[in-house]
Amino acid sequence: MSIAESYPARSFVNTSHSGDVPYSTCPFDPSAHGIYTVQVGNLEPFQVSCDAKIAGPGWTVIARRTNEDLYFFRAWQAYKRGFGNITGDFFIGMDKLHAITKSRPQELYVHLEDFDGRTRYAKYNEIIIESENDSYRMSRLGSFSGDAGDSMHKCRNQKFTTYDRDNDSWKKGNCATERRGPWWHQSCGDSNLFGLYVRGTVSGMKWNGVTWDSYRNDYSNKIIQMMVRPI
Repeated sequence: MSIAESYPARSFVNTSHSGDVPYSTCPFDPSAHGIYTVQVGNLEPFQVSCDAKIAGPGWTVIARRTNEDLYFFRAWQAYKRGFGNITGDFFIGMDKLHAITKSRPQELYVHLEDFDGRTRYAKYNEIIIESENDSYRMSRLGSFSGDAGDSMHKCRNQKFTTYDRDNDSWKKGNCATERRGPWWHQSCGDSNLFGLYVRGTVSGMKWNGVTWDSYRNDYSNKIIQMMVRPI
């Protein structure tokens, strides 16, 4: 069964935290794998995809790519709202990601799979995404562990860049346009997981694919999944 096919619909709201508006998250339960309804901060309840299989329970999927059907080279407003279908490929949306990472401390897990069936991961012990007023800046990215290498170190303290909103520090242009992928670019750095979906190494597409430099350089991966979990 593929990642995209493994999400039965269920619903969960964590009301164990005191206060008028409870913190909410995917359950820390090995059976909690699928679609749940949560409430975070002042946002209206919304559905999330919970993954308990790749790296243990409790992970909220924030982005998934498994094929070329869903286009990720999108404008600022699309990334603000989110797009796709959480039962398949999608991005959760920056406003939700901001709310989740501000509601309580979170760690980040990046799952990679190439077209040869090999998997790698990168894990960071903290992540915070600021609000749109601060251009969804990645104000915190903690220490790295994993076997994929650290290709997000240049994302630390970087604002999000899309082709219509240039927030990177590259003086010669817009990294989202150059790399064909919106991201927390510094100067068109080492990761581009929202780049164009191409199969492996393709002539003329150098660094424009779904790349993670410390794992196979400019090779474009088959599957990526980004997830956060409360610490």
